[in-house]
Amino acid sequence: MVKSQFHIFKVLLIVACLAMSNGIMAQVNPSQPEMEQNQIEFAISKSTIRIKNAEGITLEIFSLTGEKVYTQRIDSDSKAYELASLHKGFYIVKIGKFTRKIYLP
Repeated sequence: MVKSQFHIFKVLLIVACLAMSNGIMAQVNPSQPEMEQNQIEFAISKSTIRIKNAEGITLEIFSLTGEKVYTQRIDSDSKAYELASLHKGFYIVKIGKFTRKIYLP
């Protein structure tokens, strides 16, 4: 019983954080030393994620339950990835050390 209550609390906390999100455009904090020169940028439109300045870094997408649902090594400076295989809903995107909450319509 306690475990299921904790899971419900965790999901509600994540949803609350997503509700406070400023949108789906993101940019890495330039104060991070390993990425001072190039800032990772990404934008999501429908089921496509466009990523700039992240060549050689791995893109990972997780469901709200923590299951990895997508992984791809970024092989160019500017690239678009189709996410049509994912169901609509909330996900966590991780690009290198950068993490962001997203919603796929």
